[in-house]
Amino acid sequence: MGTIAEELIEPGADYRVLIDILAAHFGERLKLTVLFGSRSRSEARSDSDHDVTSLRWPLSSAPIVQKVLVVAYHYPPADHAGTRRVTSFARYLPDLGYRPVILTTNARGSQVTDNEHLIFRASELSGLLARPYRAWQLRNLPKQQQANAAAIAADSRVSRRLNDWLIPDIHITWLPLALRKGLQLLREQPIKLIFSSSPPATSHLVALRLKQLTGLPWVADFRDGWMFEPPNPAPLKHLLRTKVESALEQRVVLGADRIVTVNQVIADDFARRYPEIAHKIVIITNGYDPSDFVALKRKVKATKLRFVHTGALSLSRAATSIAGLLTALKQLQVSMPALTNNLELLLVGQLTEIERTIIANAHLGERIRLIGSVSHQEALQWQADADALVLVTVPGTTSVTTSKLFEYLASGRPILALTGRSSAAEIIRELDAGIVVAPDDAAGIQQAIVQLHARWLADDLPTKRDPRVERYSRPRLTAELAHCFDALLAQ
Repeated sequence: MGTIAEELIEPGADYRVLIDILAAHFGERLKLTVLFGSRSRSEARSDSDHDVTSLRWPLSSAPIVQKVLVVAYHYPPADHAGTRRVTSFARYLPDLGYRPVILTTNARGSQVTDNEHLIFRASELSGLLARPYRAWQLRNLPKQQQANAAAIAADSRVSRRLNDWLIPDIHITWLPLALRKGLQLLREQPIKLIFSSSPPATSHLVALRLKQLTGLPWVADFRDGWMFEPPNPAPLKHLLRTKVESALEQRVVLGADRIVTVNQVIADDFARRYPEIAHKIVIITNGYDPSDFVALKRKVKATKLRFVHTGALSLSRAATSIAGLLTALKQLQVSMPALTNNLELLLVGQLTEIERTIIANAHLGERIRLIGSVSHQEALQWQADADALVLVTVPGTTSVTTSKLFEYLASGRPILALTGRSSAAEIIRELDAGIVVAPDDAAGIQQAIVQLHARWLADDLPTKRDPRVERYSRPRLTAELAHCFDALLAQ
């Protein structure tokens, strides 16, 4: 890393994120980063530009670029947690010698930059049949919302039935045309390696068959477990389906040349059930992208203690619930009404009708505000404007460490973590980043709220990111993936 002219950086300004991004892009070629202009002279107005220059040498590192086929069902323009890990890898891999060729679905539309960024989209058989219905469904939606609109509502009876019946997941009808498109890309492009990411597990089945047909090395990335603590519990409901999916999981795990997991818990499960592949397992955690935080500033100083939860609940992972939190707030409303009148809970994200009904029946009035679905950048702004952030996992689940956790950590706000003994709890305790309480422990949640309220009154809640959180930045994590690719191709 290059040296930084710290004396030229405006006192109180946070340019570390910018420097981290430059360092991630240019590595040892970054020699100097300097702030100049009015801000360096302490003469800036509130609307003054931030003038920064950097010295790099040599000007070009001229890396040898290898192409890697990335098989990922979830990809922009869809905007949700499932896209961010792969999107960040694709953003930073070119600086590390790898050019991603993206194979994804066209079910959520396309982008004008698809050709420029080597993004190729395959249709789903179910999508071809439902195309007239989807066109009718989207007719009144603003264009920016269409990519996130599912053809079938995730909490509908039809969706639940399809999730129960289709193996390994509701996206299996993407496999035939994705496989055809993938083979075409492998014939036309000098691709050296295959990378796939799940969920959905269908992505791995596409990559498995491509591996079998071409012999190319393959890295399978598991953002969640498959048969271990799956986001959708359908594979565990019926004996026959459990056997079929267990066999599919085994073929994927044994067929991949490397298995990447997001935490130690999932890695340990694979190693326990498949000891013969334990040496192939690599842990690359989820993380946050520093570029998302460059322009992020707190805009609102609330007059009440503001708790914020961003993202979906049960729509993201079945059985995720804030029932324990609602019970705690109802009990505090009786025992400490002055305290509850001095706080608010903001739920930012899509909720099911059942969740909305449960919240309404809690009779907490203005203490709970439902913000609804927003863009990812807007969700990050809500986090920045929070006094404390709420994280919720399923009781008894140990392996969930979503991107949201690391974005929470990057915000610097304290976390009320409603989770039991889990990977998320370990990280939060290690970084002293908040309070961990089981999601169904209403009494413990009450105590945590009282404690956070007292610190808020004393103006003692943290607002700055712990420097140790930088280990979870996407550029650093992408470098770990590139190292995995390097080792595999060197064999």
